[in-house]
Amino acid sequence: ILSGPAGGIVGYSYATYFHKLNKNKKPVIGFDMGGTSTDVSKFDGDFEHIFETKIAGFQITAPQLDINTVAAGGGSRLFFKNGLFKVGPESAGADPGPVCYRKNGHLAITDANLLLGRLIPKYFPKIFGKTQD
Repeated sequence: ILSGPAGGIVGYSYATYFHKLNKNKKPVIGFDMGGTSTDVSKFDGDFEHIFETKIAGFQITAPQLDINTVAAGGGSRLFFKNGLFKVGPESAGADPGPVCYRKNGHLAITDANLLLGRLIPKYFPKIFGKTQD
């Protein structure tokens, strides 16, 4: 059903769980944050299947990999209301994007991750800001 994230599970299972350095075969967690959603899964040696799920309000009965989706991603906007941050559902979009893109964008989860030290600016591509530097 979620073919992209399902392919991600197969990829990270072979890149991590089956890697020669993972001698004790420790389980691994997949975390795929997109613009407005995040997919989370785990692999412990077997592909976990579920047979029913609800997507966008529709019940689907079909075998599929167990992937949990959260309706918040890097581009989900942050709002400060009543002393708390609220996430989305609005998106900062790709252009102008989050504030850290330096294109007069909106505060988003990507900005929070940058301020918390979870993103390393020197690894950002040199395409941000008015002069794209």
